[in-house]
Amino acid sequence: MVLFRLVDRSIGIVSTIILARLLLPADFGLVAMAMSIIAVIELATAFSFEIALIQKADPQREHYDTAWTLNILVAAGGAVVTAALALPASAFYGDPRLVAVMLAIGAAWFLSGFENVGTVNFRRNMDFATEFRLLATKRMVTFCVTIGAALLFRSYWALVIGMATGRIVGVVLSYAMQPFRPRLSLQCTRELFSFSGWLLVNNIASVVLSKVPHFFVGRSFGAQTLGAYTVGSEIAQLAHTELVAPINRAMFPGYSRLVNDLPAFRRTCIDATAAILMLVLPVCVGVAVLAGPVVRLLLGEQWGEAAPVIEVLAFAGAVSAITSNNIAAYIALGRPRLTTVILLTRLALLAAMVALFVGDYGLMGVAYAELIAALGSLAVSLPILFRTLHLPVAGYLANLWRPLVASCLMGWGVHAAAQAAGSGDSLSGAVVALMVAVPVGAVLYPLIVAALWLLSGKPESVETLVVRKLQELLRKPAQEGA
Repeated sequence: MVLFRLVDRSIGIVSTIILARLLLPADFGLVAMAMSIIAVIELATAFSFEIALIQKADPQREHYDTAWTLNILVAAGGAVVTAALALPASAFYGDPRLVAVMLAIGAAWFLSGFENVGTVNFRRNMDFATEFRLLATKRMVTFCVTIGAALLFRSYWALVIGMATGRIVGVVLSYAMQPFRPRLSLQCTRELFSFSGWLLVNNIASVVLSKVPHFFVGRSFGAQTLGAYTVGSEIAQLAHTELVAPINRAMFPGYSRLVNDLPAFRRTCIDATAAILMLVLPVCVGVAVLAGPVVRLLLGEQWGEAAPVIEVLAFAGAVSAITSNNIAAYIALGRPRLTTVILLTRLALLAAMVALFVGDYGLMGVAYAELIAALGSLAVSLPILFRTLHLPVAGYLANLWRPLVASCLMGWGVHAAAQAAGSGDSLSGAVVALMVAVPVGAVLYPLIVAALWLLSGKPESVETLVVRKLQELLRKPAQEGA
């Protein structure tokens, strides 16, 4: 799943670079107008019935058939609403081309509703290699068709054709790669909605959470500052979006298998949290410490306003990583309402802190508000986790302190190395600082973690799993040579 995320991002970057050469900014803008409306409709219909199927210990055929039928109905409803809003949207934006664009995207949305729900079994059975092939093939076909259409038409229709192709190819591949053949049924509608209704609320709350800071920044400081905040936020959240999100996608079906084995669920939850923290925290600390040189090298001098934003939001991303793993556990346990409580708590805290801090701290007040809201949601999430899993606090923290201490020491070492390398105020200085500091962090962190693990008496933990894996890898060449 992490590999797919990297592949998807790489293809997206290449696609954007090529399309930017072939199309005009107005072409992207026209499609963005349509998607700004369609995205709201999709959000209002995001019931995530597939998640309900993964969470169920033993879903029957009627559950799959009902989920497939409901997906068709939701897609049909979304397509109808999209078509109904085509003319009003065209009048609102003053561009008659929007009508055809929205009708085409709406038609493709309707067809995507027929996607084979049986593909959810790839995740249920933890067959992520097959899911990778499905997702990667769909992405590659979409990329090729979009670029081909751009070369042929040199208009916004290339983007529309690409989006439609992605949806249609997804339907075709779902039946080609999964033998299950769904039938129309609404037998388990009430049962699925009782779970998926909470997921809809959670999806809406998550989107609102991501937009509230941008709304306040744009309203209070204007487009230029909003641009700096948005880009800074994206960089600060890279560890969470590129590592934690795909890891949680894989963890959820694993948790769902352990619902009836609470000790195993508890152990897995602790190990997963420790592993996520061990991966994400050093990256977040490194990004925060080196925010200045990173911004100067990647974005340029004119983006200097983004550096302090990154320094704060990188830590908010690390906190969110832990909370998101807890959320995956709650949903696997069939308690999505607990997730709703956490998300609404974070949303309320965010709105209150933004209103409190913006006047005194300006732009950074919004960043501080995001960090406090993230910490607040974690503070609410952990007691719920301890109570739900009957998890001792000491046992939970015993597996987390080593990456915390190691990340702090690494951060100090990286900062010292960057300072010793000289000033990062120029482009050349930023390059030198990164060339010196990044290797220092990459070497220092695993050494400190290993030392702390040895000093702790080699407890059974994530470090133990890493050591065993390294031993296996080292034994293979020796066995092959023998």
